[in-house]
Amino acid sequence: MPADITVPLVWTCVDWSPDETWQKDLLPRLVNAGASKGMLDRSVYVIRLAGNFVISYPRGESPAVYVGEGSFGSRIASHKKWARKLEELVSGFSFQVCVATPRVRKQENTYLDCEAVVLERFGERFGSAPLWNKQFERRRFPHHHYSREKLDYVIGKRSGAKYHWALKPMRASPFYASYLKTHV
Repeated sequence: MPADITVPLVWTCVDWSPDETWQKDLLPRLVNAGASKGMLDRSVYVIRLAGNFVISYPRGESPAVYVGEGSFGSRIASHKKWARKLEELVSGFSFQVCVATPRVRKQENTYLDCEAVVLERFGERFGSAPLWNKQFERRRFPHHHYSREKLDYVIGKRSGAKYHWALKPMRASPFYASYLKTHV
């Protein structure tokens, strides 16, 4: 059985608008904030609401709306579609993207395990997966351990944040089926 490994997580968080492009806007902002451009192809990322709104989940409120893995740059187009729908619902809406590049020597798929752990922790705390995630992922390395504080930092409300609204999709919303699909 492999030895337990504590995987360091460092989140780089930047504002994001669905109208922005990867090369021109988001990538330079992430690099300027400290992310390593060469490591972003195997990353874990969390898209969060920025501003006065959170999502009301079965066990509490969170600004997190999506957890993903891989290259955010190559997946940004698919995220723009649903992010614009959400943005249209409420004016003055903005997003934040938090990216981590977890690495363990000789285990290239650590980022896939990390995504599963972030989703698992989200489910424990909030009773479902984030709004736009349609499933939980499978752990690949159960001997990898991650700081609960670092996980909660990216999925929870941050100290000092003053949210004014907790949103929940209704049956007529295009987000409703995804919202209900992962309730635990």
